[in-house]
Amino acid sequence: MAPFLPFLMSAMSLGVINLLIFLASAVIITIPVFATRGRTQAIWAAVSGSILLIEAAVLVTLVVLTGQGKIFS
Repeated sequence: MAPFLPFLMSAMSLGVINLLIFLASAVIITIPVFATRGRTQAIWAAVSGSILLIEAAVLVTLVVLTGQGKIFS
């Protein structure tokens, strides 16, 4: 399938795709934060924030490695 999608292998296009993935997962993951109140809300916010931080680090690393040509080249 990779030969059919060469335009998706650049760092810019991968960055846009990752941004859409991150925004969608941020909305889905933070639903419990807005559905609770008090201490439970703070716990959900901490867990959601940690998950989103890890996800962002992985996605940025993927874009950087793609831009350097180490993967998807």
